[in-house]
Amino acid sequence: MSRETLLARALDDVWTRQRGRVAIREGPRDLTFEELLRWSQAVCRALEPFVRAPGERVATVLPNSAEFVAAFAGIARLGAVVAPLHPGYREQELRYYLTDLAPAAIVAEPELAPAVAAVSSTLEPRPALLTISARGEPNVLEAGGGARRAIARAGGSPPLLQQYTSGSTGVPKRVVRTHANLLAELEVLRTAFEIDPEDRFVGLTPFSHVNGLVRTMLASMYVGARLYPLREFHRRRTLDLMTRERITFFGGVPSMFAILSQTPPRGGVDLSALRLVFSSSAPLSAVDRQRFQTVYGVMLRQLYGSTETGTISFNRQPTPGPGPQSVGPPLDGVRIAVVDGGGRLVAPGAEGEFVIQSPFAASEYLDNPRATQESFGAGGYASGDVGTVDPSGYLTIVGRKKLFINRGGFKVNPYEVEEAIRQHPKVSDVVVFGRPGPYAEEVVHAVIVTTAPCTPDEIVAHCRERIADYKIPARIEFRDGLPKSSTGKIIRYQV
Repeated sequence: MSRETLLARALDDVWTRQRGRVAIREGPRDLTFEELLRWSQAVCRALEPFVRAPGERVATVLPNSAEFVAAFAGIARLGAVVAPLHPGYREQELRYYLTDLAPAAIVAEPELAPAVAAVSSTLEPRPALLTISARGEPNVLEAGGGARRAIARAGGSPPLLQQYTSGSTGVPKRVVRTHANLLAELEVLRTAFEIDPEDRFVGLTPFSHVNGLVRTMLASMYVGARLYPLREFHRRRTLDLMTRERITFFGGVPSMFAILSQTPPRGGVDLSALRLVFSSSAPLSAVDRQRFQTVYGVMLRQLYGSTETGTISFNRQPTPGPGPQSVGPPLDGVRIAVVDGGGRLVAPGAEGEFVIQSPFAASEYLDNPRATQESFGAGGYASGDVGTVDPSGYLTIVGRKKLFINRGGFKVNPYEVEEAIRQHPKVSDVVVFGRPGPYAEEVVHAVIVTTAPCTPDEIVAHCRERIADYKIPARIEFRDGLPKSSTGKIIRYQV
C-alpha cells in the first residue's frame, strides 16, 4: 500500500543532519538525534503488522517524554494517524476516546499499560497494545486484530493528526489535520519564532494537546533544537531547570505563569537566557502578565490558536509598548475576517467574531456534518471568539460569543468581569458566567478562590470602582479551587 509520510521525511532529514547533537535531555538521560531516529524507526517496524491501511489511527497514552517523540515520528512514518490522549485520563475517559477512535493500535506508557489494557480488551475489534522501554525498545503486549475504517485524504494531503476539541461546552468534536497542514504551520512558526538548532525548549504543556505538541515538541524537533520534556509542572523544578540549562524557549498556559509569578524568590533563579516566552490556550490576565515580567524581567507574549486552526496569531512586539494584551497580527498565510451576527463584515476597528482562513486549519469536524456546517460553512472557520483588529492588523480578543451574559438587554463580557475581580489582592482565581435570574433574565454569577478570608461585600465594593453596575456579580460564592483541564483552562461546565 502507498504510504505518504511527508512530515516524517522532513523530520528524518533534520535528524540525520543533526545526528551527533543532543536532541532530548530528560533528567539524567541524553538522547542524540541519531538515537531518536533509531527509536522512531523501531516503533514504525513494531506497528507495521497492525496498521493495514494508510489513515488508520494509532492512539498514544504517553507523558511528555522521548518516548512520545519517537512514537509520534514512528506513527507518522507509517502513514497512520496519530491520536494523542492525555496520560492522566481515567477509565471512563479512556473508554470514551478509545471507543470513538477505534484505533488499530495503542502505544502506552508501561506504568499506564494495565489501565489501558483493561479498557482496550473490551473494544471490538481489539487494538494492538504496545509500550516503549526506557531504551527505546517497543514491546507488543497485545496483537489485536480486525478491520478498521481509515480516515480519507483531505485536500490532496494524507491525514496525520486527530485531536478533540476541549469539550468545555458540549460533546468533544473530532479534528483531523493533514501532513500539509502541519508542515505549513511548522515552517511559518520557524520564521515567526526565529528558532534554530541552538535553541533550548522546555516542554511543559502536554504533548497530547495542540499547544505543547506543535509549538514546542514538533517546533523544536523540526529545526533540530534541544528539547527538555517535563512530565509534570513543579514550579521550583521548572525554575531550577530553566536556570541551569539556560532555556531559551518557553511556551506555556496562563495558570503556569500565574503560579511562577507568585513563587517567592529562592536561590539563584536566572531566566535571562529566555529569548521567547508566550502564553496560549486561554486568556492571560494583565495582572499575571505584568507580575511575571516584573519578577523575572522577561516580556510575556500572547499567542492565539485553536485545535481546529493551529496557530493563528502571535504578538511579536519587540518592546512592551502599547497593546501587550493583543494576541498580535495573523501569521503569514492566515487571513482574518471580523463579522457581525449576520455574517457581515463590521467596520474597521469594530467588535465582531473572528472568521479564520488558514493553510494550517482543518476543513471539517470528522463525521459531524451539522457541526461542520455551523463552524466551517462561512468561508472559513467561525471561531466564536469576539474581538477587534486595529489599523496595524493586531488582534485583541474581548471574549467568547457563546459566553456573553444577557443582563437585562446589556451584554456582559465575563472575561472583563473576571479581570476586574482578579485585581483584588485576596483573589487568586475566578470564573464568571450567567445564571437564570428571577425575572426571565440572566444574572452575573462569580465563583472565586481567595488567599485570605473575604466577603461578597468586599468584592462588590472592589468591582464598583472598576466596572459598570450592571456588570457587577449579583451572586458571589467562594470555593477552594476551580476545575481545570490539563492545559490550565477552567472547565466552565463543571463549575
